[in-house]
Amino acid sequence: MTRPTILRGALVVLAVAGLAACSPKLPDGVDDTVLAQSIGRQIGSASTCVVIADAANGRMVWRGGGYITCARNLPTCDGVVTTAEKLLQDNLGKPARFFSCDSGTAPGATVGWAIGPVPTGEGKPARNLTYVAVMEGDRALPGLEIKDRVEQAFKKAGF
Repeated sequence: MTRPTILRGALVVLAVAGLAACSPKLPDGVDDTVLAQSIGRQIGSASTCVVIADAANGRMVWRGGGYITCARNLPTCDGVVTTAEKLLQDNLGKPARFFSCDSGTAPGATVGWAIGPVPTGEGKPARNLTYVAVMEGDRALPGLEIKDRVEQAFKKAGF
């Protein structure tokens, strides 16, 4: 192996390690696969997005739903149109709330939002995380129902 080849290989390894270190990470003891499957079963659809961030620094730790779904501008039912990720950043560390309204995207389509702290299970350490869950469409659940279902999924995953 030549020296330039070894150097290129070392740079690739460092780049991959650096990206892995910067990628979102769930807390220890929370199973990513179980979380994704539980949310999929509880509120999953093509128009569902769940995002979780550290309330202290705003760093995203998990996203369920495609980038396009999470980046869609949807009404917040108080005259504002925003994305799930922006709403998450605006509500870090704030009390839970949930709401629903017509989405205006199609006749009969609604949007349901649930926002709040990720609950801490009994005997688990406080993790200081905030979540936003949103569904939009003609089969979207009301915000309170989304809250109940997504929090059940969090519990199953180990929060």
